[in-house]
Amino acid sequence: VIGGGQAGLAAVHALKVRGLEPVLLEAGDEPVGSWPHYYDSLHLFSPARYSSLPGMAFPGDPDHYPHRDEVIDYLRRYAAALHADIRTGHRVTAVTRPG
Repeated sequence: VIGGGQAGLAAVHALKVRGLEPVLLEAGDEPVGSWPHYYDSLHLFSPARYSSLPGMAFPGDPDHYPHRDEVIDYLRRYAAALHADIRTGHRVTAVTRPG
Protein backbone atom coordinates (compact mmCIF):
# COMPACT_ATOMS: atom_id res chain seq x y z
CA VAL A 1 0.00 0.00 0.00
CA ILE A 2 1.43 3.37 -0.97
CA GLY A 3 0.69 6.28 1.35
CA GLY A 4 -0.09 6.41 5.05
CA GLY A 5 -3.04 8.77 5.03
CA GLN A 6 -6.61 7.75 5.85
CA ALA A 7 -7.10 5.79 2.60
CA GLY A 8 -3.82 3.89 2.94
CA LEU A 9 -4.49 2.97 6.56
CA ALA A 10 -8.04 1.85 5.73
CA ALA A 11 -6.66 -0.25 2.85
CA VAL A 12 -4.21 -1.95 5.22
CA HIS A 13 -7.10 -2.71 7.59
CA ALA A 14 -9.16 -4.23 4.75
CA LEU A 15 -6.25 -6.41 3.63
CA LYS A 16 -5.54 -7.63 7.16
CA VAL A 17 -9.22 -8.52 7.64
CA ARG A 18 -8.82 -10.74 4.58
CA GLY A 19 -5.86 -12.53 6.15
CA LEU A 20 -3.10 -10.75 4.25
CA GLU A 21 -0.01 -9.07 5.71
CA PRO A 22 0.39 -5.87 3.67
CA VAL A 23 3.34 -3.50 3.73
CA LEU A 24 2.53 0.22 3.86
CA LEU A 25 5.09 2.63 2.40
CA GLU A 26 4.90 6.22 3.65
CA ALA A 27 7.19 9.03 2.47
CA GLY A 28 6.85 11.01 5.70
CA ASP A 29 8.05 10.39 9.23
CA GLU A 30 4.80 8.80 10.38
CA PRO A 31 1.58 7.42 8.90
CA VAL A 32 -0.67 10.44 9.42
CA GLY A 33 -0.90 11.75 5.87
CA SER A 34 -0.64 15.51 5.36
CA TRP A 35 -2.44 16.41 8.58
CA PRO A 36 0.59 17.85 10.43
CA HIS A 37 1.09 20.34 7.57
CA TYR A 38 -2.43 21.80 7.70
CA TYR A 39 -3.10 25.06 9.51
CA ASP A 40 -3.40 24.94 13.31
CA SER A 41 -7.05 26.01 13.53
CA LEU A 42 -8.38 23.38 11.11
CA HIS A 43 -11.44 21.40 12.18
CA LEU A 44 -13.15 18.67 10.21
CA PHE A 45 -16.30 19.77 8.41
CA SER A 46 -18.13 16.63 9.50
CA PRO A 47 -18.79 15.34 13.02
CA ALA A 48 -16.64 12.65 14.60
CA ARG A 49 -19.37 10.03 14.07
CA TYR A 50 -18.65 10.22 10.31
CA SER A 51 -14.88 10.45 10.60
CA SER A 52 -13.98 6.98 11.88
CA LEU A 53 -11.88 4.54 9.93
CA PRO A 54 -12.88 0.85 9.75
CA GLY A 55 -12.52 -0.98 13.05
CA MET A 56 -11.94 2.03 15.34
CA ALA A 57 -14.43 4.69 16.36
CA PHE A 58 -13.29 8.29 16.50
CA PRO A 59 -13.06 9.13 20.22
CA GLY A 60 -15.09 11.69 22.11
CA ASP A 61 -18.52 13.15 21.55
CA PRO A 62 -19.80 11.82 18.21
CA ASP A 63 -21.31 15.24 17.45
CA HIS A 64 -18.13 17.28 17.88
CA TYR A 65 -16.04 18.47 14.95
CA PRO A 66 -12.50 17.17 15.54
CA HIS A 67 -9.55 19.53 15.51
CA ARG A 68 -6.50 18.84 13.33
CA ASP A 69 -4.47 17.60 16.32
CA GLU A 70 -7.24 15.18 17.32
CA VAL A 71 -7.16 13.72 13.80
CA ILE A 72 -3.38 13.33 13.95
CA ASP A 73 -3.60 11.56 17.33
CA TYR A 74 -6.40 9.32 16.04
CA LEU A 75 -4.38 8.34 12.95
CA ARG A 76 -1.33 7.56 15.11
CA ARG A 77 -3.42 5.29 17.35
CA TYR A 78 -5.13 3.70 14.36
CA ALA A 79 -1.80 2.92 12.66
CA ALA A 80 -0.40 1.41 15.87
CA ALA A 81 -3.52 -0.72 16.39
CA LEU A 82 -3.16 -2.22 12.91
CA HIS A 83 0.01 -4.08 13.97
CA ALA A 84 1.10 -3.83 10.36
CA ASP A 85 4.45 -3.49 8.59
CA ILE A 86 4.51 0.30 8.17
CA ARG A 87 7.69 1.69 6.65
CA THR A 88 8.19 5.42 6.91
CA GLY A 89 10.69 7.45 4.93
CA HIS A 90 9.93 5.45 1.77
CA ARG A 91 8.96 7.68 -1.15
CA VAL A 92 7.53 5.67 -4.06
CA THR A 93 8.34 7.19 -7.45
CA ALA A 94 7.45 4.28 -9.71
CA VAL A 95 5.75 0.93 -9.65
CA THR A 96 6.71 -1.69 -12.20
CA ARG A 97 5.67 -5.23 -12.91
CA PRO A 98 8.29 -7.72 -14.04
CA GLY A 99 7.58 -9.34 -17.42
